[in-house]
Amino acid sequence: MAPAFSNSISDLDIQRWVEEHFGFVPHPYWIRHCRELFLRDLEPTPEDRRPWHECPQDKREGIRQAFLHFRMLSESPTETTYPLVHSK
Repeated sequence: MAPAFSNSISDLDIQRWVEEHFGFVPHPYWIRHCRELFLRDLEPTPEDRRPWHECPQDKREGIRQAFLHFRMLSESPTETTYPLVHSK
């Protein structure tokens, strides 16, 4: 589980870090989806999620690295393996 202070990291902080280190700006929907996948600190989004709400597979590693950088995620085998995407 993520430390309590991790909620103080904003999407803008994550976007800036990812842009600087990976060269793209992740959409806030992608960040939320990655929070669901990696941090498990949010309830899954309801069934009405649009396909563009899900983070593309090739962008997830950049966001995961930002979570690690901001200490929102620890480097452990159970947390760094990609979980299955929520089925619809």
